[in-house]
Order: sequence, then structure tokens, then C-alpha cells
Amino acid sequence: MSIFDRFVPKGTGEQEKKSLPPTPYRKMFSALEASGKEAKTQYPDDDKTVEDFVWALKEVCRARYKKAVDDETQPVKAEAQFFLSRDRMSAYACVLPPENGGEELSLDEFLEDMHYEGINYGILQKEIPQEFEQGYLHIFPVARGKAPKAGEDGKVTELFQRRRNMRLEVQNGSEVDFSGETPLQPIRKGTVICLIRLPRPGTDGMDVTGQELPSPQAMSAYVPQGENTAVGRGGQALMASVDGILYIENEQFCIHEQKIIDGDLDQFQGKLRVSGNLYIGGSVGGGVEVEASGDIVINGKIGQARVVSTCGTIRVQQGIYGTSGKTFLASACQIQSPVVEWAELDAGTSVIAETILNSVIRCGGTVYVMSGRGMIADTMIWAGESVLCLRIGNLAGGRSQFSVGYPPEVSEAWKRIRPELAEAQATFEKLWDPITSLRKKGARISDGEKQLLEQLVEQRELYVGKREALAAELKVVNKMLDKKSKGRIRCEKLYPLLDVQIGRLTEEITTIEEACNIHVEENRILLK
Repeated sequence: MSIFDRFVPKGTGEQEKKSLPPTPYRKMFSALEASGKEAKTQYPDDDKTVEDFVWALKEVCRARYKKAVDDETQPVKAEAQFFLSRDRMSAYACVLPPENGGEELSLDEFLEDMHYEGINYGILQKEIPQEFEQGYLHIFPVARGKAPKAGEDGKVTELFQRRRNMRLEVQNGSEVDFSGETPLQPIRKGTVICLIRLPRPGTDGMDVTGQELPSPQAMSAYVPQGENTAVGRGGQALMASVDGILYIENEQFCIHEQKIIDGDLDQFQGKLRVSGNLYIGGSVGGGVEVEASGDIVINGKIGQARVVSTCGTIRVQQGIYGTSGKTFLASACQIQSPVVEWAELDAGTSVIAETILNSVIRCGGTVYVMSGRGMIADTMIWAGESVLCLRIGNLAGGRSQFSVGYPPEVSEAWKRIRPELAEAQATFEKLWDPITSLRKKGARISDGEKQLLEQLVEQRELYVGKREALAAELKVVNKMLDKKSKGRIRCEKLYPLLDVQIGRLTEEITTIEEACNIHVEENRILLK
């Protein structure tokens, strides 16, 4: 029986073996290479470890062979060789045959040698006896370490969009997209903004030598906690601390505190006054009065109502459908609404809409009606700068009146003062004749006529004062109107009638016009 077939357990009572010539190491090399190839096929992940082990075994076999040849009388006992992978997560073994009649190696001795080599964790208890029986020069694994198991890093799941708007901004462009949601994101106190998954620790590992391998530390997720937010629910949620508008700043969720009304606002609420911003989730009507010092966002419509923003902008998401004389909006900045019908608007800077009908508009800047229908009809506008739209008027006719290029109060004052001054002058002159006639009577004037004369003189003095005040006011207005203006009215289509006022110049347009650019040049109003 060949030494490559099996081991002979120690103490079997067999007769002492005869001394045999040393096994040629080239034959052992061949056996090792065959065994190594089989091991690499069976354990492909250990390919490099097995390859390095085969190389090391060849060196040992070469030294054993030389020793056996140099001293043929000296028996060389069978020997277990062990090898650790570079990461020490696996251990392999191979038993080299005895030489010159040396002793066999028992399984107990094999296990004892492995223990003294420091391989004491992850021992393959069931597999080792079976592999050991395969005989000499058989390469097989004897231990597997346990790799550390990584934990899970913390994670934040954001439940809201990262909008950067904390308040309504005055639009620099001429259009507002009313088809989508409002740019502001309202939120109630206690609402969860983000879900937070806390880090979950992993489990430590151990190599085959019993050396502990710590698990990588799981990291906590960055929680984007900003102003007016708080971490709650045992650290598993970022929540709103106040009612307000949710926005992102410096990659953190913040809340701009403000009043929020979820539904409609109607006559049952009466008057509402708010310090700061106001968000109304529904519509406003029923004659209610609303006033806020900041921005006002109405996600629905406006009917009969009075809405005033003393320091901010007003945005009406679904349009203004008012009643003449009963719907009024005033804003220190801008008013934004897709539709304006039967309403009076007073905007400090500008108005942006898609359709304006049967309304009165005052604004310090420009009226933009450049998207959607882009139509203005049967409307009176005083604009400090310009009116820009796609279309003025419609097939049904009607009359619009536009004053552009000067502050609304200046144009209105000029239009008001001149007839008042003319009336004051006419009244003054009308009083002159009866006063003159009564004074001519001299001593013959009766007590009743004397009393009437005093009243007429008093009235005349009042009208003198009124005439002088109006004249002084008109002088100031004229001085302001003397300044050149770039104000203009632009539209692609114009249906009559349109009354135009630019400064002290007026024009009535009674014809259908295309591509209008109505402006003043050389003290004349030009249409192109």
C-alpha cells in the first residue's frame, strides 16, 4: 500500500515498517500541484491562498527530501503543514508523508499541531476528519474566520420638496406659471418633514487565530434641521415646530412662521388682520376683509372681498372673480392672478395676469398680461411705467382707458385738477356780477341785501383760495409731467375703443391696429 493512499493510526499494533528510499520530491510536486488544482476548483475564492500554499509546500518537501537523502538512517515523521490566507480569514492544511520509515501522523496529533500553530477559531470540525482520511499531500481547508458584518448607516427620507421660497417674490419677468402649485409650501406645527432611520450597529468578526475584527462604525445621517424645526419621536423624525412656510436654506429645512388657514375664508370669519404673512388654502369671499403686513397667498379664488397686504405681495392662484365696487385688492408690492374680473387693484410695483376684464388697475410699475389669453378689455389702467399685453379689447367692443409713463396719482391728479380748477374759476366769475351790483347800491342797500353781499364775498374768498390751491397743485403736477417718460403700451392686436393718456397728451384710438407700440415722440402719441 502506497504512502499516498491513507494514514495509519498510531498504536495499531502493526509491525515496524522497513526503511524505504525517500520519495522523490518531483513526484510530490506533481501530487501537490494536482491537489492544489482540485482545491482551487472547489474553493475559487481561495485561489491565491492555495497557490501560495503549494509554493510553500514545495519548499518544505525539497528540504525534507534533502534531509532524508543526507541521512538515510534517520527516520522522518509524517508532518502537518498549515497555511493562513493573507487576511487570516482561512487556514489550509496538508500532511506530508514520513520518510526513511518515519512514524505516521494521527488525527489527534494533527489537531494538536493545528492548535499549537494558533489556529483556534472557526475550526471545520465536521469536515476535517473526512479531509484527513484523503491521505498525504492532500490540500484542504481546516478553519474559516467570520468576517465583520457592517451595520447600516442612518438615513433621512425627505417628505417635502426642497423649495427655496420662504415668501412671495416680486417677479422680474412678465409671466407667472399659474398652472402648477404655488411656489410656497405651507406646513402645520407637528407635521413630519423628514423620517430619520437611526444607525444600526454591525457585528464584529474574528479571524482563524481568534483575533477580533471590529465592525465598521455605522454613521448617523445628516439631519437637515433648520429654524423652527425639531427632532422628535425618539430621534426618528424631523418635525415642524410652528405653523408657516417650509423652505430650504443652507441645505436645511426651515420654517418661516406665519398664519395658515386651511380652508375657505368667508363672511362668517368677518375681518381678519394678521401681523406677518398669511396663507389661505381655499377661497376668499362673502365680503370678508383680510389684511396682513406681509405676503398673502390665496390658493383658491377671490370673490367679494377686500384683501390688503401693507408690506408684501398678493398671489391669487385660481383667479379674481369679483363684483363691481365690492372686490378690492391692495398690495405694497406685486399682485399676481391668472384672471382679474370686476375688481379694483392697487399694486405698489406691478400686476401680472393672463386676463383682465371690467376692472380698475393702479400700479406703480408695469401691468403684464403676456401669457394665456393675454387680453385686457373694458378696463381702466393707471400704470407708472407701461402696459404690456397680447391683446386689447375684443369683438364685442367696449372702451378701455390706459394712462402710462407717470405715477398713477400724478396722472389722476392732472385729470382731476383741470376741471376742478375750471369750475372754481367759473364760479368765481359767476359771483363777481352780483357782488358788483350790490356794492353799487351804496347806502341804499337793504339789510337783507347787505347780508347776501357778505355771504357772496365770503364764498368768493373761498373760491379764490380753492383756485389758488388747485393752481399750485397743477403747477407741481405739470412739473412732474414735464419729465420725459419711457412709458408705452405694447400689444399684438388692438380693438377699439382705447383712450390713451401719456402725461398731458391724450389720444382716442377708434380703429383696429396690429403690433402696437404706443409711445410719445416729439410731443406726439405714436401707435407704432
